[in-house]
Amino acid sequence: MFQFKMRETMKCIHLKTSILLLLLQLVFITMSCMDDVDTNPKNLIGRWRMEKVIDKGKTYSKPDSKNWRYKDVEIEFMADGNIEGTLSYDTFTGDYKTVEDSIAFTYWPSNKVGDSEWAYLLDGVIRSVNRFSLRKNAINLKYKELRLIHQDGELVFDRVK
Repeated sequence: MFQFKMRETMKCIHLKTSILLLLLQLVFITMSCMDDVDTNPKNLIGRWRMEKVIDKGKTYSKPDSKNWRYKDVEIEFMADGNIEGTLSYDTFTGDYKTVEDSIAFTYWPSNKVGDSEWAYLLDGVIRSVNRFSLRKNAINLKYKELRLIHQDGELVFDRVK
């Protein structure tokens, strides 16, 4: 009887150890996939909504949609290298090019008249920075969050479509 209980206890310990090792491997694999550099333009194609801006140590989050009377600030990467987007009251166009682990924009004309502070954050950064470090945060192979990193901060977008 004692040997039976001992054998069952050892099986239970072995099973728990195996599960723990499997979980640790999954965590390691997941963490190693975070922040991968991937400049394949096909992964950028689609529409992205700006969710957060970090600029000179300050963090700005997207305004609460319940009290927001403006359009979302979005950017859409097209397969042909063009971009289109919306500011709070305005639209913009331009183009982009990925090189190694960075992305560069050719800026678009916009009038910015009467736009929101939230839209001015994107507009100001894009006008002053011409090349961004390109990072993705995803557990799988598709972009879910896009981070455009520059010297003074970053622009953070979530995929819309």
